[in-house]
Amino acid sequence: MFFSSFAKLKKTKKPIAIVPAPCNKGRLKHILFILLFILSSSRPCGAISLNDVSILLPLPKSVDFSNLLRPDDRGPEGALLYLPAYKKMNELVPEHENAVVWKDQLRVIALRLDPCFVEGVGPKPCRRQIRLVWQPIVFKNAKPEARDAAVHSFYEFDEVTFQKIKMEWFRVANGKASDELQIHPQILQEGWQGPYWENLRRLILHYCGEKNLIRMTTMNVMGGEQMWIFAGFDIVNGEVIPMQIPRFFNKMSQGVISSSSANKGFTGGLMPAPEVDAEVGEFLEDSFTFKRTYNEEQVRAVIVKAQEYESPAKHNPGTLDCASCHMADSIHRWGKLNFPQWDWAEKSPQNGPLRTNQLRAFGYFMSWPVTSSRVLNESEDVVRSMGL
Repeated sequence: MFFSSFAKLKKTKKPIAIVPAPCNKGRLKHILFILLFILSSSRPCGAISLNDVSILLPLPKSVDFSNLLRPDDRGPEGALLYLPAYKKMNELVPEHENAVVWKDQLRVIALRLDPCFVEGVGPKPCRRQIRLVWQPIVFKNAKPEARDAAVHSFYEFDEVTFQKIKMEWFRVANGKASDELQIHPQILQEGWQGPYWENLRRLILHYCGEKNLIRMTTMNVMGGEQMWIFAGFDIVNGEVIPMQIPRFFNKMSQGVISSSSANKGFTGGLMPAPEVDAEVGEFLEDSFTFKRTYNEEQVRAVIVKAQEYESPAKHNPGTLDCASCHMADSIHRWGKLNFPQWDWAEKSPQNGPLRTNQLRAFGYFMSWPVTSSRVLNESEDVVRSMGL
């Protein structure tokens, strides 16, 4: 607008008298403040990518382990995790007590920004959140691995605070809009002392803590690495309230058994399996028998259900039980492996070979990075909703 107006002035035939306005120091300071604010909070030079709304951190070397966020790290909002809720969780891993895991292993390995978290049958108002993914990190022969267990923490904000967070979150982003969801490339390049992680770490400690922590969920792994338990706790005014598992009445936890020796099929199932979508439960009990017993269209119906579980347009955390959601990606990939002749045109993350004992949605399965189709779909929705 300024340049177009200037062009019009140049074309004016009559001379223009420029009369200086009286100096107003207060107004000048106000204008300078606005300019500085615009410059400091303007969008970065690079594009915002999927990796800037769903951030998968690199597994750290032992010398970098101290740079990861700890459960008791704190800022103005208090400690990042609420110890009374953590103490109500089942043992995350069989080889260590939870107190040891909290102190020595549990670290943030992924972060998600969500301007419109909804839960339950809609329409529902948007809830603005940051979610942190925690996994126990261990070192074997000096190489990092994530144990197959996790804690998720949910922090909620009002609109004004979330807008501040959003501006600060993207301040040093320098990706490409076409980037695939992966281990965050900028953090990989810059390292743990680089501006991206330093900015993000400072932001999390400033805005997240016990005061706005509304939920902690958990997935633990049992002995033999063949059984997992899901549970969660809402935190209301300091009170820790067990969550009900969606699609069940008065059920506070849910398990999964996956004991196929080659991890290329499903043997075991959900404990309990929902009464709705019973065919999915039967498939997960024994996919080998299911494939022999039912025709191709009946098998396809199970895969279609799994794809629906992966779609934010079909399901949200209030309409789908934990185990079904976490098994959906493996069911989908099993379908691709066993029926390559079907139309598989949709985009899905590259997670290496099929491992049906891999329930991770976003994080690491030992040293393998994992991003489920559900996380990819949600991340694309976030980027679109923010107009990025």
